[in-house]
Amino acid sequence: MRRPAVVLGLFLLCCAAACSLRRQIVLPSPYCRLGGPLAGVYHPQRLIVKSRCRIALGTVAKVKFESYDGDVHVDLRPDPGYGRLLSDGNERVGGNLVVEIIPQDRSHVAVPAEGDRVEVVGPWVEDTQHGWNEIHPAWWVSAGAIRPATAEELRRVQLLLQGVEGAAEEDDD
Repeated sequence: MRRPAVVLGLFLLCCAAACSLRRQIVLPSPYCRLGGPLAGVYHPQRLIVKSRCRIALGTVAKVKFESYDGDVHVDLRPDPGYGRLLSDGNERVGGNLVVEIIPQDRSHVAVPAEGDRVEVVGPWVEDTQHGWNEIHPAWWVSAGAIRPATAEELRRVQLLLQGVEGAAEEDDD
């Protein structure tokens, strides 16, 4: 009778230890997404994911709508404490963190204005083509206006994602 009690006790002890060792995942923001962090990004192979989901705070220095892939490029001057998100390559963009909002997300991710102080959430990546760090794609921006991509921008990015490289230039003639 003692043997089954010892076995049961050891089993329960192992279960309790396993449960306490189980790692709980706490996301840094409720705006973090599940699934592939680079879903919908044009040429994702150029990006190295440094963190699946990061928060950055700062002031918007510049906003540019890219006609080629439909992304909105935001240069973010990071608040103190967020400079660690930068690399030496970010000096080429004024020491700013590049934030990119992809066309597919523009119907629900705000596009900020220059001078806005914002919080952004998305994957923190190294752009190996440009040699700087980015939040790309931005899944949430705390200030700005919703500016959905046009049907043409969405068509172009869809063609680019399908591998039709000249898609953006086709209609520019």
